[in-house]
Order: sequence, then C-alpha cells, then structure tokens
Amino acid sequence: MFQISIILYAIVVVIGYLWMRKKMKVTYNSNGPLYKHINRFHLMGELIIVAVSLIALFYTRLVLEWRWEAYQDLILVLAFLHAFRSVVERRFNKESKQHLLSAYTSVSSLLLFLGVELLV
Repeated sequence: MFQISIILYAIVVVIGYLWMRKKMKVTYNSNGPLYKHINRFHLMGELIIVAVSLIALFYTRLVLEWRWEAYQDLILVLAFLHAFRSVVERRFNKESKQHLLSAYTSVSSLLLFLGVELLV
C-alpha cells in the first residue's frame, strides 16, 4: 500500500509539473537532456550543498550509526537543491519563470519527505 501511494504521489506531482509548465508557458532553455546551470555561482552552490549533505549522511550513518535505512534523507537533499535552484533562478533569470517550477518541485519533495517520515 505504501509503494502504491508513493507511485500515485509521483504521478500527481509530474502531472502538476507538466500542467504548470504548459499553463505558464515556461521556457526550457537547456540544449541537452540535463539541467543547465545559470552561472558559476549556481554551479558552485549546488556542489557545496551536495558535498555537505553527503558528508552529513555518511557521518550520521557510519560514525553515529544512526538511521541506516533512512532513504528519506535523500528526498530532503533534493528538496534543498530545488529550493536553492529556485532562489538562484529567481535572482538571476526571472523572465523565464523556471523558478516557479523549481519551487513547486521543492515543495513537493518536502511534502513527500514529511509524509514518508511521519507515516513510516
């Protein structure tokens, strides 16, 4: 039942994301299938967030021996990454409205984290 609810939640989030993208006419200006960073600050900020989160995850699992099966923390890291991405896109690239989609993804990831954390 838990897996079915996660799958349904993912479907609702993807449909909402595509609907928002179509409704607000958000442009996707990346030349490839991967995300393109806005500038060097954006790239370095995301790398720092990933490095700090990996160090924190390894420290809590290997040194403190705490929460070995806590895959929910990766969802929280993704929420922080999308929140940072949304702030940087709003600051440096406001006209593309891509920051709204990043904020939507961040809130969706945070809600998924809270749901998994509270229900499991």
